[in-house]
Amino acid sequence: MTTSCLVFLGIALALYLSASLAFQGHLWLGHHAWERWGRRGLQTGVALHALGLLLHVLFAPPPWLANMTFLISLVVIAFAAAGLLLERFTPLRHFNLVLAPLAFLGTLYPLLMPVRFEESASILLRYPWLGTHVLTTLLGQVGFALSFCAAAAYLLQSRALKRGRLNRFLPALDTSAHVAFHAAAWGFFLFSMGLAMGAAWMFGAPGESLRALDPKILLALPTWGAFAAYLYLRGVRGRHGSRLKWLVIAGFTVGLVNYLVVPHQFAG
Repeated sequence: MTTSCLVFLGIALALYLSASLAFQGHLWLGHHAWERWGRRGLQTGVALHALGLLLHVLFAPPPWLANMTFLISLVVIAFAAAGLLLERFTPLRHFNLVLAPLAFLGTLYPLLMPVRFEESASILLRYPWLGTHVLTTLLGQVGFALSFCAAAAYLLQSRALKRGRLNRFLPALDTSAHVAFHAAAWGFFLFSMGLAMGAAWMFGAPGESLRALDPKILLALPTWGAFAAYLYLRGVRGRHGSRLKWLVIAGFTVGLVNYLVVPHQFAG
């Protein structure tokens, strides 16, 4: 990463942390102004984060997707921007309580543990459409993450209602269910395309690229299957309720572990 990019990422990281603290202060202390400050901090952090990546693209040599910080930053920006738009144009409220800490942790992780994929430059030069596979899959994961957050909000609100209480910091059950379904739908579409590209590369690329039956692609199948089952039961069969939301929770959890822990296995 270029120095200018790292400076902007550092400022964005501080803004994400400040926004997280402001939202928590609003939650626990009831200071309404803190929510406004937190939202502005989150919006400014996303803008500066995106500007930092733009500077990296302008001044650093390609391939840019070879850098883990760049890749995860794309996911963080897409996730945070999508969440802010949901709050702006839907009845979903207090989603920033989840967005800001995730943006902070997601940005901090690659800065503390920078990873560069081995031989990624030569692979991306030989297979330039591989970058499309990576970006499409990550955008699908953003949809799954939003669906996960909405499903978690649904489960927490449902538990509160069973105890005779209404959690005013969580959206209504209908709103959470609506967001979980639609976010899962477009995330599933993008993830399916990315998974198909990855499978085509795995079986079509020469042996020196990916090993046969690459574990990262294989372990993406449970995530795909969980969301496929959820969309079928919710969209086709018309089922509702908390049990369906656990499919979203399980599918995203497996996908997150696969994304952060399981590496690709390159041959040779």
